[in-house]
Amino acid sequence: MKRVGIIAILSFCVVFVWSQQPAQTRKFHDEEAATVLKELHGKISGYKDISIRFTIRSDKREKFIDEIKGSTLIKGDKYVLKTNQQQIYCDGTTLWNYLPEQKEVTISNYDKNEDSEMINPLKMIQNHEKLYKSNLINETIEKGVLIQVIDLTPLKPSSYYKLRLILNKNKKQIMRVIIYEKDGMKYTYTVNEFTVNQNLSDEQFVFDLSKKTGIEVIDIR
Repeated sequence: MKRVGIIAILSFCVVFVWSQQPAQTRKFHDEEAATVLKELHGKISGYKDISIRFTIRSDKREKFIDEIKGSTLIKGDKYVLKTNQQQIYCDGTTLWNYLPEQKEVTISNYDKNEDSEMINPLKMIQNHEKLYKSNLINETIEKGVLIQVIDLTPLKPSSYYKLRLILNKNKKQIMRVIIYEKDGMKYTYTVNEFTVNQNLSDEQFVFDLSKKTGIEVIDIR
């Protein structure tokens, strides 16, 4: 799975969104999506920390490829992403990329200025006008749930051509995010559990080498 396919969950599954309005059949305007994204930045900024459990489904040209489960923790510039394939730790200064099957961890310096919007959700939301063209597509009913759909199209060259956010309007909660890659791959992220303000300790964002034995350490700092 590509890097964007693994870590994009940090960007999109951290938000409760939208004001309460009845379902409508009308043409939506781009300004409405832009307003929503501005509100998201304020909402996310209010959380001390975020914990998410998710499922990622991969398809290529409508053919099922794989499905994995994972979790992520976010606290300011600090984050941890865990799946069976990969674990990424960042304490705001150092970045650890651990591959359990290879028994290998790569350590590098974390540069906030070079941080991708795919890693830092606050950066993605804050700079959405520079990064994406946004469109509020529609409001509809899905299995009895009132949902809203918003598409983000990258303004700069990227491996993906569209991001689709699917939200539960009444609960103000993101349900799924779909990434459409130019090579035909489609990644569907489903939020299974979303928890905020758990007072996560800073130690949880540090990869503890003392607890791992027999792994190769590649330090490129």
